[in-house]
This record gives sequence, structure tokens and C-alpha cells, in this order.
Amino acid sequence: MQSRSITLPGTVFSFAILSTLFVLWTTVLPMVDGRGWPRHIEHLPILLTHIAGGVLMITLGACALFLGWNRRALGWHRWVGRAYLLSGSIAALLVIVMAATVPHEPQSLYVATGTLALVWLAVAAMGWRAARNRRFASHREWMIRSYVLSWTFVGCRLATTVDFYPWLGIEGVTAAIWVNWIVPLVACEIALRWKEGAPVARPDRALSPDGLQARRLSRSTCL
Repeated sequence: MQSRSITLPGTVFSFAILSTLFVLWTTVLPMVDGRGWPRHIEHLPILLTHIAGGVLMITLGACALFLGWNRRALGWHRWVGRAYLLSGSIAALLVIVMAATVPHEPQSLYVATGTLALVWLAVAAMGWRAARNRRFASHREWMIRSYVLSWTFVGCRLATTVDFYPWLGIEGVTAAIWVNWIVPLVACEIALRWKEGAPVARPDRALSPDGLQARRLSRSTCL
């Protein structure tokens, strides 16, 4: 049972890293080296700053999660976590700015990405607040949610390169972005809350054999 509990998160974490590397190579790199600049020339400084913040966010978030998961170098975990929150906040705020100013179609796409940025900021703030108040179990859960949302920015980039819903036309990109950040967040919440829905042990099952025998004797004495 212990090996399974380690393997599943490790598999999901590895998938997040590999998919991030794929998006960096296929989508982010062409933007940084100038191939995608002409289309975004009017808002290029904001976009490049957002990309830098996003790359730092996904990288530092993975490092902070790994350090916290292994409970090693917790001093480094705190500083890396702070850098993650700072870079992610910059990237998310710039998403909101672009959602309000960028003229590309479809405009509904920016409602989806802007909402994602607001949710990331809220979740990250809850994780930071829990850590400040030394509620580390709550902090751990909020930061797991935060990193899931960080990865969904990768999912959103996938949504702009893969036509998931061709029958929706140009609005298919918007639909894919909504799905690509809401579904992982819901799946994360189910995983975090799974044990809370487990069967409740009956009182007799919770007792040791000696305790169960003592209960039976007390019942027979009362009769």
C-alpha cells in the first residue's frame, strides 16, 4: 500500500514535468526567439514578462513541491516557495492585464484565462496565509492545488495548439481552456478529499480482541 501511495503522485508529477517541457519546446521557445513576435508586437513587453514569470513559476513550483514532499532542506523549501509565489503572482496579474487589453479573437478566451489567473491568486494567497499561521497541513493542500493550477497554464497552451473541439470553430479554444483548468482542479480536490469519504469503522471493529471480549462480558453481566 505504501509503494502505491508514492508511485501515483510521482507518476502525476512526472507527467506534469514532461508535458511542461513539451510546451516549452513547442510553444514558448518560438515566442522567445522572435518567431511569434509579429503577431504580438503591440503587447510584446507584457507578453515576454508574463512568459518569464510563468516559466519561473512552473519551475520553482516543481522544486518547492519536491522539497516539501521529501521534507528535506526545508529552509530552501521556504525560499523557493516564496520565489514561486512572487513569480506566479506577476505572471497571473499580467494575464489579467492581457485579458483586458489584448485584441485577439476569440475574446471569450480571455475570460477563461483571466478567471484562471484570479483563481490561482486566490489559492496561492490561501496557501501563503496557512503557512504564515503555521497550519502546515492546510498549507500543503493549498499549495498542491496551486501547482495543479500552475500546470493548467501549460494545459491552456496545449489548448491553443491542438484543436480539441473542431465542431465549435473558433470558440473551441475557449472551451478547451475552461476544461483544461477546471477538470484538473476538480480531480485534485477529489484526491485530497478521498479519505474523508471512506467507510466509517464500526465501534466493534475499532476494539482490540481483549476489548471486544470485555464488552461482551459487561453485556452478559448486565443481563
